[in-house]
Amino acid sequence: MKWLFAVLVALNIIVFGGMVAGRVAEKQKAVVAPTVPVASGRQELAVPDLKTAPEVMASDDGRDAWITATEERPLAEIIAAADIPEGERQKLLNEEKQKEQQRREQERKAREERARREAEQEKQPEQVQAKPVQQCSASITLDEDDYHRIKGLLTQWPHAATRTVEQRSSTRAKTSAPAKSYRVLVPTGGDALARLDSLNAKGFSGTLHNGDISIGVVRSKSAAQVLVSRVAAAGFGGANVVEQEDKSSTVADSSLSVARMRVLFMSVDDKAAQGINAVVGNYGKLNRSKCK
Repeated sequence: MKWLFAVLVALNIIVFGGMVAGRVAEKQKAVVAPTVPVASGRQELAVPDLKTAPEVMASDDGRDAWITATEERPLAEIIAAADIPEGERQKLLNEEKQKEQQRREQERKAREERARREAEQEKQPEQVQAKPVQQCSASITLDEDDYHRIKGLLTQWPHAATRTVEQRSSTRAKTSAPAKSYRVLVPTGGDALARLDSLNAKGFSGTLHNGDISIGVVRSKSAAQVLVSRVAAAGFGGANVVEQEDKSSTVADSSLSVARMRVLFMSVDDKAAQGINAVVGNYGKLNRSKCK
C-alpha cells in the first residue's frame, strides 16, 4: 500500500508541474515573440511603440528578466534606430517633426494666452478703482402722518428723512370793499342824561358816542334817514348821520402749522426708483436728481 500511495503522489506532482510549466511557456511566448501577420502585396509599417516597450536585461543569476524602462527616449531617436526601410523612416521622421512643431506652437500660444489673461486680471482692479462711482438720488416731500404710515415699506431703500414745519393760511373770502354802516347821532343839548331819559321815554335807546348820543347803527343810508325823520317827529332836532366802516365785516387771517417730511433716497437706480414710486406715488411726486 505504501508504494501505491507514493506512486499516486508522484503522479499528482508530475501533472501539477506540467500544468504550471505550460502556462509559464505560453506567457513567455506571448511577451517575447508576438505573432505578426504577414500580408501579401504592399505593406504599410506602423511605428513600433518602443517608448513603453520592456527592455530585456540580464539578472544577477544569469537568467533574463523583463524590466520596464523608466527613462523615455525621444521618438525621433527610436525611429532612427528602428529596423525599417529608409523611405518609411524618413517619412515617419518628417511627420514627427511636424507634430513636434505643432505641439510647440500650441504651447507657445497657450503661454501667450495665459500671460494675456493674467495681465488683464491685474489691470482690472485698477480700472475699477479709477472709474468714478456715479451716485443717483431721489427725494419726495409728504405729510408727516403719511410718512409714518409707509415708513416700514421704505426700509429696504437707504434714505434719510428731515422734518419741517410749514405755515398754511386759512382766510375766508373778503369783499372787494369794506362794508359801510351809518350811525344816527343826536346832540346832547347840554344835559346828556336828561336827553337820554327823554329819548328813552319816546322809545329810542341811546348811548353816548364821542360827545353825542347814538340812537342806532344801520346798514343803509336810507334806513338812517328814516331814523332821523322819526327822531325829528318825536321832537328831537339836530340829528345827523355819520358814515363809518363796519369792522365786524373784516375777518382776520388765521394760519395753520403743518409738519412735513422730506425723504432723500441714496443710490437709486431705475429698478429702485420704480419700487419707491410704487410706494410713495399716492402721497407725492418722486423727484430724481442727475447722477454725479
